[in-house]
Order: sequence, then C-alpha cells, then structure tokens
Amino acid sequence: MASTFLLIAMSAHAAPSVSNTDSVATSSATNQNTSVQSTSDQTLSASNTLAAQIQPSDKALSEANQALLSRNAQLQRQVNDLQTQVNVLVYESKGQLFLYGAFTVLMSLLVGIFISWLVFVRRERW
Repeated sequence: MASTFLLIAMSAHAAPSVSNTDSVATSSATNQNTSVQSTSDQTLSASNTLAAQIQPSDKALSEANQALLSRNAQLQRQVNDLQTQVNVLVYESKGQLFLYGAFTVLMSLLVGIFISWLVFVRRERW
C-alpha cells in the first residue's frame, strides 16, 4: 500500500509544468492528470477491497473480546492476591517492630534494675 502511495506521489511530481499558450502540452497534461486520477481511483478501490477483506468478522471480534475479558479478570485476581500479600507483609513487619520495641523496653528495664541493685547493694556494704 505504501508503494502505491509512493508511485502516485512520484507520478504527481513527475508531471511537467504547463504554460497556458501551448494547447498540445495542456491536452497531454490533462491526459496525464486523468491517468493519475484513474490510477489513484483504482488504488483506492483496491485498498477498500483489501480493507474489507482484512476486516475481522463479528464472531472473531467477540471471541477476541471474551479472551481479553478473561485475561483481564485473571490479572485482576493476581493483583488482588498480590495486594493481600503486601498487606500481610506490612502487618507482619509492624508486628515484628512492636515485638522488637517491647523486647528493648524489657531489656532496658532489666538492665536498669540490675544497675540499681548493684548501686544499692554496694551502698549497704559501705
């Protein structure tokens, strides 16, 4: 199709320029223009026929639409599953951070009690 457009464009640019005083040149230019126009009409009719042949049927479009809808539903389920996994991982990480914080507070409390015990026991010994 691109080659026919190229052929039409080259033939349109290849037409000689015509002066108004030469009637023979005018008639030959008119003949060339009509031949270019008929060639373009043939090309357009051939492209319309080709387009009509390539156009998919309603059944094929419906089947393709159903396939795409099922693929879309499958991908949506995958997105939902992945979102659920992300939420679980976020909650687990928050739970781990809470446990780390609780463990840190507990260890700090025990260290504080141990240090205070050392200080008070040593005071009693003085």
